[in-house]
Amino acid sequence: MENKVSILNNRSVIKISGKDNLLFLNNIISSDLSKINHEELFITTLLSPQGKILFDFFIIKNEDCYLIECSKNQLNDLINKLKLYSLRLDVTFEKKDLNVIVSNYFYQDEISRKDLRFKNNDIYRHFSKPKKDFKNVCLKDWYDHLRFTNLCPEGELEIPSNKLYPFEIDIIYNQGIDFDKGCFIGQEVIARVKYKGSIKKKYISFKINSSEIIDNANINDINKKIVGSLIYNSKINNDIFGFGLTKIEYIKKPLELFCKDIRLSILN
Repeated sequence: MENKVSILNNRSVIKISGKDNLLFLNNIISSDLSKINHEELFITTLLSPQGKILFDFFIIKNEDCYLIECSKNQLNDLINKLKLYSLRLDVTFEKKDLNVIVSNYFYQDEISRKDLRFKNNDIYRHFSKPKKDFKNVCLKDWYDHLRFTNLCPEGELEIPSNKLYPFEIDIIYNQGIDFDKGCFIGQEVIARVKYKGSIKKKYISFKINSSEIIDNANINDINKKIVGSLIYNSKINNDIFGFGLTKIEYIKKPLELFCKDIRLSILN
């Protein structure tokens, strides 16, 4: 693949400062910030007490503060939720005017981190002040295609707030949950499922054999039995790709799946 650089205009950044910022974040998010480094992007979530994902986002450490990268549409809601948990702690929240940039090769920007979600590709996240003369920028279709083929959803359209559990999305469960750090919001529910092994549905990505995007609907087997639901789909170049939640037994077996009588080809 040729070198690609794209600005993610649907993403925003929050700066979290104050002497209690590590204590504050580690008490509520699902990953362990004591394991963060200055080379890699840190995946995490803020869960409801019932264990469902309210917000998915990335965190990086920059000097003595933390930067949260989240969906632009969820920016204000996330700040308000964080403030609810910050009472009596020395912690402040600030919206930062930074471009969030993704590339498929390394270059040093103001802040650069490797995105470990993509095992077979070198993908990097960069954070920099807006520039008027940014060169060699292309549309983010290549990045969205990579996310579908690697089963890496992000943001409220692909991970609707308070609808999905982290154990249903492998990339979040494997990289964004830390059971060794101790308590965090929703931890009891997630731990119960982990040790009882009672996961019934999984998040999947697929190509939809259609020329246009379709409304979210049920996913059916060849006998029209409902086995899951379409959560999000998008047109990339001339192809339609989607994310959905499906019963595990229909993923493990090579069964035909359909949405509105349109065949789905599972990617991951």
